[in-house]
Amino acid sequence: MIALLILLVVGGMMHAAGTFATDAGTAGTLLAFGYLLLVAYFGGRVVSRLGLPQLTGYLLAGVVSGPFVLDLVTSPMTAKLRVVNGVATCILGLVAGAELNLARVRPIARTLVAIMIFGVIGTILVLTGVLYGIRSMLPIFDGLGTTETLVICGVLAVALIPQSPAIVMALISETRADGPVSQLVLAAVVVADLVVVVIYSLVAAVGSALLGAGVDVAGTALAIGWELLGSVAFGVAIGMLLGLFVRAVKDGAPLFALMVCIVVAEIGVRIHLDPLIVMLTAGIWLENFSRADASSLVHRFESAQLPVFLVWFALAGMRLDLIQLYELALPVGIIAAARALSLYGGTTLACMQTNAAAPITRYGWIGLLPQAGLSLALVVVIQSSFPAFGGFAALLMLSVLGLNQMIAPVLLRIAFVRSGEAGKKVAADFATSATSANHPP
Repeated sequence: MIALLILLVVGGMMHAAGTFATDAGTAGTLLAFGYLLLVAYFGGRVVSRLGLPQLTGYLLAGVVSGPFVLDLVTSPMTAKLRVVNGVATCILGLVAGAELNLARVRPIARTLVAIMIFGVIGTILVLTGVLYGIRSMLPIFDGLGTTETLVICGVLAVALIPQSPAIVMALISETRADGPVSQLVLAAVVVADLVVVVIYSLVAAVGSALLGAGVDVAGTALAIGWELLGSVAFGVAIGMLLGLFVRAVKDGAPLFALMVCIVVAEIGVRIHLDPLIVMLTAGIWLENFSRADASSLVHRFESAQLPVFLVWFALAGMRLDLIQLYELALPVGIIAAARALSLYGGTTLACMQTNAAAPITRYGWIGLLPQAGLSLALVVVIQSSFPAFGGFAALLMLSVLGLNQMIAPVLLRIAFVRSGEAGKKVAADFATSATSANHPP
């Protein structure tokens, strides 16, 4: 297979180049970006021939190339590519928001609310109980009392629940899925992340107070309010700006949108705004309240999105430490299984309560399985907010996340195909190549 041969050749060239450029300067960073772009693309081509999502190939390319396997892309190089993560998150938010047509979501609003209650909040409670039940397997609970143990279990449970709009968008685009299942899943993962941000902020504030960290509750509440409401307000302003540009200029709108994503990614975090919420709000405004053609902008955005997302998913794969995953195999497997079963039970119950369509009841829960963006952000937050147990918590979360990243995209692709929605979308956004266009799922 030509794609596999190219992968081997590129890997060999990267190994040879690494013997000459060992630092993570500008040259090394550009080399790493170009290498990940190539191996992710051809990795996706290889796995697609096996009937797997191209996204799985992107992630596997990162796992094999990363510091925990072949070390072709070193940790310093990865750190230098952090701007890719921010830009990809902003692009994700813009595209996901532009895909959320409120008129189409309105009929499933009751189901969406029920999923938040039974699926998301219910799973947080289940994971809290599971973590408490397996506390003897986790060294962070050694010597702790019941109150401290429950607090840590609650914080971890909230941090383990986030979904992945990025993976859902990637699979929707790759399979060209369109219909009630894909609409519900996309809306659910976006709303769920917003719900989790609020719940985590509250749980972390209470947990820090109970653990004696001396958190300023009033200050924390103000910070949360600024991050959420400020991000929404800033997002509306960005959406209005993009709408005016698209209507007035038309040509060059994708490049302008990409420039906006870069600016928001770099500046947003510095003024304590959430880039994902900012661009998600901007996308929703474009699609639902602006007279600009949001779908046209998203479609023309494809050429700018693809390179960024190829590298972003490869970088996500590089975070998976196979040795640590093996050492924590039993608790990680229990947590991942409990999370999946609880999401299945909660989502099914929500759909039954609201008389949702049969395909939604059968396949909707699978869209809540993938993890990526917000989970990775919470890994960093927990390490800084709870230094006493943050290190091990981050290890546990990354292991669960890595396991879900490998399995969930495959299950979600199967769900879109079996629901009959695959191939119904007129055009793909960013995860589709010429190969997938010529070989429908």
